[in-house]
Amino acid sequence: MAGSADAPPRTIALLLTVALLVACGSDDGGSSGSGDPTGAPPGTAITAELTVPPGTVLAGAPFAYAAEDDGPVAGTEALLLVTGDPVEAFADLVEQVRTAGLDPLTYHPDADAEPSTCLVADVTYPETAGERWPLGSDDIPGGDDPLSLECEAHAFGPSGYRLDLKLVVSEHSEPYLSFIRVTEVQDSPSSPLPDLEAEAPTPEGDSPVTAPEFPAELPGPGDTIGAPFTPSGEEHRLLDGYALAAPPVLPACVTGGLVAVVGGTEDQTTDEAVGTWVEHLGADSFAQVPAPDSDVTTTHDGVSLRRVVLSGPGAGTVTVTGVGGYVLLDRCND
Repeated sequence: MAGSADAPPRTIALLLTVALLVACGSDDGGSSGSGDPTGAPPGTAITAELTVPPGTVLAGAPFAYAAEDDGPVAGTEALLLVTGDPVEAFADLVEQVRTAGLDPLTYHPDADAEPSTCLVADVTYPETAGERWPLGSDDIPGGDDPLSLECEAHAFGPSGYRLDLKLVVSEHSEPYLSFIRVTEVQDSPSSPLPDLEAEAPTPEGDSPVTAPEFPAELPGPGDTIGAPFTPSGEEHRLLDGYALAAPPVLPACVTGGLVAVVGGTEDQTTDEAVGTWVEHLGADSFAQVPAPDSDVTTTHDGVSLRRVVLSGPGAGTVTVTGVGGYVLLDRCND
């Protein structure tokens, strides 16, 4: 089961998949900038329970990590780029959750309305204010004005297991947003909230939102990635020797930040890549780089994993997770 402390067969299969993705990654470490995203195709393992759904590709690799040096996998994060029908892609993931024996839930504080896993939104990101309608509602406006689709589902399992799925697809060209973020934790402190949650219905029907075209060019070394930090105006830039797998996406934190997948282009080891980005983001984010809240390294089936977390009062957090030569950057401004 997903919550087991031991490495079940599907977790071993996942780690072998990571090894293959790292070994077979593109020479530039990311997208070619040709207008088509590169990544692992549908059917590739994401977690021990999930695979890449139709209409998406996996950016980089599944970012598994441990809670202690040389310990078992404690969680996995992944970023999927949506290239096809977003409703079909998210529906496939919800059904995978059910097949795994878990009950998919969605936040639903309004007891007088039917729960909806997906909402159609009139929002200009990174702002979050705007009108929203349940998928399938007759009130969804027609016309040519760009809309967005937001889907959310999560599930709990034994021994603190938690799985979160979040989709954001925007028809606006700036910023490019067409992703599903997958977050799995084996020992989560959270628990169900019956008054605020309901069973997540599998979304169905034609999507009123079309996935945007992938950018023809991505930022290169020296270019700014992500929105400037508020209020200081701090900017983060792509380092030499790395390439973006996709444009940065929205973080989970309320006050903004960035989430990005980068790949090394100079055969960097996991330890080198994570250390370089911790130093870079730490120096940009904090007046004085703090000692890590955690710095955990482990190896599974020949795959090197490292995760470092930094935090500071009033400066938010920096989390850098490495698998092979790929790195997941998570800068939260909270």
